[in-house]
Amino acid sequence: MNMNETFANAKVIHTLPWNSDMVFAVAFIGNDKVAAANRRGDILIWYLPATGDKSPDPVRRLAGHTRAINCLLLSPDGKTLISAGNDQTVKFWDVALTTGEPGQVVLNDGFVRKDQGGTMGLKKVSGPPPPVTANVVVQKPLRELTGHKDWIWGLALSPDGKTLVTGDDSSEVIVWDTQTGAQRHRWKVKLWVRALDISPDGKTVVTAENFPQLKFKETDAGVRGWDVQTGELKFDVSEQLKLGMAAVRFSDDGKHLAICQGNIDREGEAGKVFLLDPKTGKTLRELKPPHFRGATDLVFHPDGQHLFTSGRDRLVKIWRLSDGQLVRDLGEQSKGQSEPLYAISITPDGKLLAAADGTGQILIYSLT
Repeated sequence: MNMNETFANAKVIHTLPWNSDMVFAVAFIGNDKVAAANRRGDILIWYLPATGDKSPDPVRRLAGHTRAINCLLLSPDGKTLISAGNDQTVKFWDVALTTGEPGQVVLNDGFVRKDQGGTMGLKKVSGPPPPVTANVVVQKPLRELTGHKDWIWGLALSPDGKTLVTGDDSSEVIVWDTQTGAQRHRWKVKLWVRALDISPDGKTVVTAENFPQLKFKETDAGVRGWDVQTGELKFDVSEQLKLGMAAVRFSDDGKHLAICQGNIDREGEAGKVFLLDPKTGKTLRELKPPHFRGATDLVFHPDGQHLFTSGRDRLVKIWRLSDGQLVRDLGEQSKGQSEPLYAISITPDGKLLAAADGTGQILIYSLT
């Protein structure tokens, strides 16, 4: 199958409504279930029907976080969802669980997020559709980790599932034993950890660091590689990569390291995307054209040939890794104030993409 032809036909097949609050994180569970987390600290799970069917209601609510959830990831065996956020905890959820308490969620609260005089806020919808109440199973976490003392933005898991790495706004990086919850190592980085990832061989952690202040200084940003076992600095390419980074990720084969700018909203083409040398952090290629106002997330396609990025311009960009060329954009570009696409995820079979929307919904694309 020619994936470029497949991507040419990509389109939204489901819009999963929630409420008016921002959806910050999304992760597929296998090829037919998707989890999403929002600023209120809720996680919902949907079972996705076949293409063309009515968009489904959520079936499960994962209850336990008390503040915004910034990160979601699935364990390599597909059995455990891991979440982290502003309540300073990391929580583990059994996604194969079939039991729980009965509950309800309201999918439409009558508001939308709109630009109101240059500031984003809630605006009452005139004649909104009636609220939709969905019956769900309410699930509690398996366990939680509580070693952080500030908001957690970085969350990464080694391919064997045995090592978890987290980073927070107090410049703390912690390496955990996933099975026991014990802390193996912890160290201080220079700035606040906005994102991080661990290399497929489990030896290197790369941190994207910054101070997300309104008057941002180019010197207040960093991209650094660290030894997982010792916390010693392996490389520092902060001088080459200015401005705050929003996401960093290794490809599954370890051949590529991608990073994108956009931790805060900035005017113009502020969402640059780079491919780096996984060993040294050296910039190998800048992917053009960048996202307007900043990029927010990135993920490698399972075919090993493409990188997907999301942005504050509400686009998902598809890049070819072999030459860095833009294959196509998904969505309609916004250059002005609008709610971003905050995060993206792709199914293991590469056929579906989910985008977490700042307007309070989840977009499901068919890539085939």
